[in-house]
Amino acid sequence: MKMNSSKTLFMMMIMISTILSTASNNILMSWMSMEMNLIGFLPMMTKSKKMKDQSMKYLIIQSMASSMFLMSILMNLIIDCPVNESVMMMSSMLIKLGMMPFHLWMPMLMNSMSWMNCFLMMTWQKIIPTVIVSQMTNLKLMILPMLLSMMISPMVALNQLSIKKILAYSSISNIPIMITAMKLSKLIFIYLMVIYSMINFMLMSMMKKMNTMFMNQMMKQNKLNKLMIMMNFLSMSGLPPMMGFYPKWLIIQMTIKFSMLISIAMITSSIISTFIYLKMMLPMLLNSIKIIPNKIKTKTEVISMINMTGIFLPTILKMN
Repeated sequence: MKMNSSKTLFMMMIMISTILSTASNNILMSWMSMEMNLIGFLPMMTKSKKMKDQSMKYLIIQSMASSMFLMSILMNLIIDCPVNESVMMMSSMLIKLGMMPFHLWMPMLMNSMSWMNCFLMMTWQKIIPTVIVSQMTNLKLMILPMLLSMMISPMVALNQLSIKKILAYSSISNIPIMITAMKLSKLIFIYLMVIYSMINFMLMSMMKKMNTMFMNQMMKQNKLNKLMIMMNFLSMSGLPPMMGFYPKWLIIQMTIKFSMLISIAMITSSIISTFIYLKMMLPMLLNSIKIIPNKIKTKTEVISMINMTGIFLPTILKMN
């Protein structure tokens, strides 16, 4: 994405609002930071001609979620009940995150977005709602939406042909893992977000360069490109020894101590995701006949080396 002055301003606004929200201990400050984040992200969406109507849908959905969040704060002040047991607050954050059963808007919007906006939607835009949910919502209330998101999202992605929709459903299935990581440890959450963002950035950069939007367009690519995309997908699903396996392994290891149900759902979700990506990519790898240029070779070697660092991460990173 080429950065002009307006995009730089909006990106700075998004970053500052996220830092303000994570550093603040005031609930109203968190709400204001979410609104700043929304104001910064909307103009970046409207750059594309396809997003004229979709950006309005996004504004309505996010504004409704913010209004519900503010209303839940006021109602809890009047009724004098614990904030972490508010169903309205939890529902507002579920809408913000795009978790099931409030998920339908996310694949629809991401299908019309540019690759860079998809990257921001899947990574940076999830930080503020994840922090708020982990701090202000009881995990018992979140179990049902988390289980639905982890189990049903990969199954729905099985019937999709659009790569952006597949990535959207993959993001929905990864959100409960982010929430669990934030509740367990901030350091594990940072590991997960950094690694997840790297995988998504590598994958979306390749898709943008190859101008690929649907799965049938992958047939035109050479075998090594397909292999690198498959490695990124498998790393996202958490298959060992890929880079995406290590943070999920840490989270599952710590989650087993207090919730066997969530840890089993995480493992099952990863298995289904791996099956989907293998089913999606194996026929394409078998039907490749093109010659591989030297430039592509060097880039794919770098991507494969980054993904395979999952073998060495347990020895490099030490957890307390």
